[in-house]
Amino acid sequence: MFSLLFPKKNAVHTDLLRGTADVHSHLLPGVDDGVQSADDMQAALNAMQAAGVERVFLTPHVMADLPDNRRSYLQDRFACMKQFAPEGIELRLAAEYMLDAGFRLQMADGLLTYEDRQVLVETSYLSPPPDYLNLLYELSLEGYTPVLAHPERYMYMTKEDYFRLKDKGYKFQLNLFSLAGVYGARPAKYAAYLMKEGFYDYAGSDLHHPDDYKRNLARLKLSGKMLDGLREVLENNKGL
Repeated sequence: MFSLLFPKKNAVHTDLLRGTADVHSHLLPGVDDGVQSADDMQAALNAMQAAGVERVFLTPHVMADLPDNRRSYLQDRFACMKQFAPEGIELRLAAEYMLDAGFRLQMADGLLTYEDRQVLVETSYLSPPPDYLNLLYELSLEGYTPVLAHPERYMYMTKEDYFRLKDKGYKFQLNLFSLAGVYGARPAKYAAYLMKEGFYDYAGSDLHHPDDYKRNLARLKLSGKMLDGLREVLENNKGL
């Protein structure tokens, strides 16, 4: 009954992404589990641009399992590859840092960040490192603001954990397609909950493969209220 009175809108048929920035993607070729070629990068960026996105942050994984992904290497790789971006779309470089045993070394080397020293971080989906709260605190002491990537996807996190992290001033980044159920029912449920609570600061696609963008966007069907809330979150992206 309610679905008839308040039908959900398919994001493809809205202006949701027009003029926005995507703050989380794995489109720097050949450095992680994202795209592996300039052609795939171009295809992914073309799909984003067709949806209205004007700026994309490339945020390659940085973790102990990818020892080559130091700041200087990623900067050099970005300098080589940004020429392949379609005309009219702006690329910027940041990174997604795993809070693992090698993170303190990365921090000492200097981190790739958004504006105002905001840094994208993640943990394992199943369990956090024993000292991840200490690592977040150390980041803050160094003048960084942690931005927790896709908190809705962490199986170990409870609602109390979300409140505790927000109380400390940490920011949350929504994986846009969590709301479409792409990662399963639980992340979709918690993404909707965190949206309702107003806990998200930014949103991104976390795109790894070019074919996924259009397909996942077509699955994104939202109520008018959810669309309005998501527009507010996406507006924040413009400040990064």
